[in-house]
Amino acid sequence: MTESKAKPHRIASLDGLRGISIWTVLLAHASSHFAGTWLHIRRVHEVLATLAYFGVTVFFVISGFLITSLLVKEHTRSSSIDLGQFYRRRAVRILPASLVYIGVVLALGSATKAQSVYALTFTTSFFFRQAYTPLQQLWSLSVEEQFYLLWPLVLLAGVRSAKRCGWAVMIFCPVLRLFLGIRGYPEIEHLAPAIADSLAAGCLLAVYYEKVRAFALRYLVSGSNFVLLCLASIVTLELAIRWNMVFWGIVPCMIALIISAAIERRDKVLNKGPLVWSGLLSYSLYLWQQPFLVLDGPLNFLSVRLAATFAAAYISYRFVEQPALGALRREEKRHFALAATITGEVQPEHRALRGPVVEAQ
Repeated sequence: MTESKAKPHRIASLDGLRGISIWTVLLAHASSHFAGTWLHIRRVHEVLATLAYFGVTVFFVISGFLITSLLVKEHTRSSSIDLGQFYRRRAVRILPASLVYIGVVLALGSATKAQSVYALTFTTSFFFRQAYTPLQQLWSLSVEEQFYLLWPLVLLAGVRSAKRCGWAVMIFCPVLRLFLGIRGYPEIEHLAPAIADSLAAGCLLAVYYEKVRAFALRYLVSGSNFVLLCLASIVTLELAIRWNMVFWGIVPCMIALIISAAIERRDKVLNKGPLVWSGLLSYSLYLWQQPFLVLDGPLNFLSVRLAATFAAAYISYRFVEQPALGALRREEKRHFALAATITGEVQPEHRALRGPVVEAQ
């Protein structure tokens, strides 16, 4: 796996994919708001809206892949999963930045009590249309949080059970989407149970990784094949949306192949430079873009609002995300050093999980 030299515990190409994904979200939201720009041209806006949902799905698949990889390694090593430690790490990764953002919005905005509850309980995916606009993007974070809560419980029963559950989700979700579509449910694409196969595809990539990796090395790592795969997945995305997302599960499976190929390719676009940097900021960018790129207000110019989005995201990353994770890593080092002193055993290195938003998200 290609890893960033600056962040050796991260896979640089995945940060590159996150960078592309967060830019699709930023540009799609800007295309809806800034009517005087070329982004607002109808066809451009439609394409960006499609790509933005594709980008969010990339976050979901990456999250399923990374979380499952770490949990499987832990279960293989110890025949169990430390649920308390897992939930604690996820809380440290997700909650500080999100609660700061939610707190600012609730303090300065006019959300109702119900809208505040949706945000604070990570249930926005069930109430997307009722959510307060500056908090509406938290729908994807709520999908992630529900996944973090439930998936480790599945893996406690072992990898074989996790495989069966993953495939069951891949089969169940299209049936649920068909049922909801027939009943006229308006927000299928935001409802966590209906899009759980986006996460399940990443989970299955993790448990079948060596086989998928061999396939990717043989057929997908060349530049032309990789580009064709990416284009084919976007075309499939457009067709899936037109078919009311019944066949949506094909898209995250293709994204899983993209992820596997991207990890092996070591190309400069995804492994260094602006996209990797954007990927590092992607969680805070996803949180803070909403008030700057969706809402009206002072200095309502695209260039100014984009700069403000990155400034707010960097402040969040530098002064909220990183200090919280740094404190967790220092505490874990002290804990395992003490355990090693008491038992006389060499403890495996534990690092704080650093998965995406949405992701996040």
